[in-house]
Amino acid sequence: MSSLGAVAPESLWAKLGSMIFWGNIREFPLFDILQFLAVQRKTGVLEIQDFEEYGCIYLTNGRIDAISLPLSEETLGMRLVSAGAMTEAQVKDCWMTCAEGDLAEPVAGVLLREAKADREVLVEIVNRHSADQVMQLMYWNTGTFRLSTPEKPIMFEVVPSADVEGLLLEAYRRVDEGERPRREKVLIEEELCLTCTLECNEKIKSRYLKQDICLWRNMPSVLRDPVFRTMKRRSIGAEENGPDDLNFI
Repeated sequence: MSSLGAVAPESLWAKLGSMIFWGNIREFPLFDILQFLAVQRKTGVLEIQDFEEYGCIYLTNGRIDAISLPLSEETLGMRLVSAGAMTEAQVKDCWMTCAEGDLAEPVAGVLLREAKADREVLVEIVNRHSADQVMQLMYWNTGTFRLSTPEKPIMFEVVPSADVEGLLLEAYRRVDEGERPRREKVLIEEELCLTCTLECNEKIKSRYLKQDICLWRNMPSVLRDPVFRTMKRRSIGAEENGPDDLNFI
């Protein structure tokens, strides 16, 4: 996928069939992808993954049926318990069923299938939960996405009443009012450092930690060791650019 600027005709989508549609979230933000799929009225599972977590967005004819983000999905069970639609024991059983079985259905689907309440109550719970999940997606700025069509469609007992445009506009409104997601995403720079086992310091980070890549980590050890020793000896008042700087940086 080289560009999302032009909308593909339906005849092209028919020829593609179940071909995987994928890309980098830094180049193609999730909100843009969701709007594109909504316009095309696509059905499938949009899988998203970054350093922290893996999630799925389930779509039918361009509408979001459910958003599964494991690190924040427990809030749906809490909402169902607060509404009297389920007990804590029932929620736990649903989680155990999904953990032990080989179900393609996400936890949200199992919870909503077992919940007992008026449909209006369940729709309102799903609407609030979906709106919160979309808020999380707004700050998902790295990783990859992939759209695929499962052999067997995944059906949900209750789906959001709002379409993609409505969910996105609600997220923008909440951000404009100063609301933040429940859990901040790890920045790409922090992600690189979390997975690094090399010794360094703040001065090294300021010079060699670039967007999406750490030049210090990729530097040959024959070059890295002398630079590190020199930087540790360098005084605070020394100039940034000295004889030890690498020519290719």
